[in-house]
Amino acid sequence: MLYTIMLDDKKFLDPLIDSDQLDRLVGALSTETRTSRIDLYHAPRSFAGVFSEPLKVNFPVFKKSKVKREIPDITVFEGRLFLNQKAYSALKDLIKADGEFLPAVYDGGDAYIFTPLNVAESNNALDATLSKKSEWGDLENLAFHEEKLGNWVLFRAEFNAFYTLQCTQAFVNAVQQNDLKGLYITTNLGSVFAVERSEVSKLN
Repeated sequence: MLYTIMLDDKKFLDPLIDSDQLDRLVGALSTETRTSRIDLYHAPRSFAGVFSEPLKVNFPVFKKSKVKREIPDITVFEGRLFLNQKAYSALKDLIKADGEFLPAVYDGGDAYIFTPLNVAESNNALDATLSKKSEWGDLENLAFHEEKLGNWVLFRAEFNAFYTLQCTQAFVNAVQQNDLKGLYITTNLGSVFAVERSEVSKLN
């Protein structure tokens, strides 16, 4: 079974990488710095050696309605994962082959940003017949040839600009068994928002 994972945005705050820090570390956004701006460049690539210090992750409260929302243990943003120390310890061995961990810090202490580097199309695993977009280019359905994914636990697809993050049952099991807060997980692979309440498994 495959799933799309996303932030539980009804209970938890969105992570935001500190843009002022990135201005200092790699420079303001330009043609030369574009691929080093991890806050703006979402395609799979390694950032090893790019940053000389842990990346600062903020959880801003932009609206009064979000004041009571919590900082998650784990969440998805722009196809990447934020993991606090608890989530990292629980999942690092399971997902380390699927991408790259970068050290981070937040108000709660040490954390990690995980960039998944697996791309479905590289294994011919995207089901091009069932994956659909609307006439305006919006994602309507996403499907994969599961047998072509090999041992991957986390992966993305170029078909939807690497925007969402897909996972296997092993990942879902690990999140549940370790009581990690912050995710919605849905079998609707074409979902880009946590709104399909009847189709979403809420992890408490």
